[in-house]
Amino acid sequence: MIKRRIYIILLCSLTLTFSACARDRRSRLRHIQTDDTELVPNEQVNDSSYPEIWSQEDFDLLAPAMPGYMPSQVLERIGYITSYNHETKCPNWVAWHLTAEHTDGDFSRKGVPYYDDYGNAIGIGQVSSENLRGDYFLDRDAEEPRQLLSDWPNNEYHMTHGHICPAADNRWSKAAMNQSFLLTNMCPQDGALNGGAWQKLEDKCRIWANRWGDVYIIGGPLYANGNVSRTIGESKVAVPDAFFKVILCVKGDPKAIGFVYKNDASSQSLSTSCRSVDRIEELTRFDFFTSLDDDIEETIESQCDINDWK
Repeated sequence: MIKRRIYIILLCSLTLTFSACARDRRSRLRHIQTDDTELVPNEQVNDSSYPEIWSQEDFDLLAPAMPGYMPSQVLERIGYITSYNHETKCPNWVAWHLTAEHTDGDFSRKGVPYYDDYGNAIGIGQVSSENLRGDYFLDRDAEEPRQLLSDWPNNEYHMTHGHICPAADNRWSKAAMNQSFLLTNMCPQDGALNGGAWQKLEDKCRIWANRWGDVYIIGGPLYANGNVSRTIGESKVAVPDAFFKVILCVKGDPKAIGFVYKNDASSQSLSTSCRSVDRIEELTRFDFFTSLDDDIEETIESQCDINDWK
């Protein structure tokens, strides 16, 4: 667990921050920009004219505290929450609460896009060749610069669209399935990893959600030493060197576990990729699950035993 510091914030600064957030109701901006490198919490905008998708309890548990210097535009979707970084053009993290009921459903990715009776993509709005290519949607809520659909075809490193929140976790809703194909839920991912070890971890998360009723999941990219060494497309979308995922189960005796997978075609297993959440915090500089009781958080984040999850 990363130690927290108490911040004394002047009332006028707090008022300006929330006013700035409230001005952009469409994209639900939550900018946390400071000049220091301390961890600061993401904020959930209290705007009654634009109802929140996620409960405050789920938001507080899922959204990690982040370094103040890191660009972060938090966007709430029906099936997940994402923190978009306009410098990398990728999410910093994507988080979701996977329940047993959401592990299956009638709406597969083969049906994407799903349209309403008026020709609008459900959960997306009007679409055209400018913001839809195949299954994938340009995220018009994301601040610029952002990923473009044209960044992906025939890219230099032959990277595939790597869902952070998987489409298979969104089969319970047409809108959720459509939104899982927004580019702000994507990172360039090696094809062998995407369809191999990473997919096996996604499958395991659904097994765990069914076994215990629900789990909380946060995933995202990792860059060696925090530096981007490869990009794709004219927008220079950052290619991660690895990916992380942390999973929390609060049923019974709470437990948490983390994983790191290299972004390549090498053989990677659950047991060799397993890490403690504390280790993932060191790599990301995020502080996960901050709304938990400190004693519980400290205990479960220090552990890494895959046998507890079998």
